[in-house]
Amino acid sequence: MSGLLLVSYVALWVLVAVMAVLLLLLYRHFGMMSLGTLEGVQRDGLPVGSVAPTISGITADGVDRGWEPKTDRYQLLLFAAPDCEPCATVMPHVNRLGRSPEAAVDVAAIVPGPRSEAVRMANRYDSPFMTLAEDGSGAFGRFRVRVTPFGFVIGPDGRILAKGLCGDIGRLGNLLHAAGLKDAAAVLQATVEPMTLVSAGANGANGVAATRT
Repeated sequence: MSGLLLVSYVALWVLVAVMAVLLLLLYRHFGMMSLGTLEGVQRDGLPVGSVAPTISGITADGVDRGWEPKTDRYQLLLFAAPDCEPCATVMPHVNRLGRSPEAAVDVAAIVPGPRSEAVRMANRYDSPFMTLAEDGSGAFGRFRVRVTPFGFVIGPDGRILAKGLCGDIGRLGNLLHAAGLKDAAAVLQATVEPMTLVSAGANGANGVAATRT
């Protein structure tokens, strides 16, 4: 009988542990949903209209660098992390913005942690823009960012024009539209390149082959 009680006691604690994990996941899910609402966006991140503070950090190459607002350019400042799954979804589109002169926006990424995190970001995404590890400078705290990817659009006057979660191309596009950056949003919509079908008969094969235009 005592053996059965012991098994029941252990099973009960296993069930409690499982329920605790599920509860944490549930809170995280609803937290993400809240952050995606207008109320949540207004609560997280520095307020729209406030002056963006400067950031110090370190690059993947080990160079001490800083980020600051530019007086003649619009900027997209993205807070991201190498293990963030939504970041993996949106980073190819952010890279496209960084490579496109038509977007007319400068891009920079800030990651939490030491230089090794910037190295991991560089190895995973090979971004064409500056990626800084905050390296204890407290950039996430100064911008009031808790969840990645979180973006800010900074205007030429150094003030925040728009902010919010941008874990997919739709939210990133909404962020750019909110800041009035229609050209940058148009670059995003052109991310999926059209395909044309060309005959494969020249190679002696039947059918067609798809190519990018």
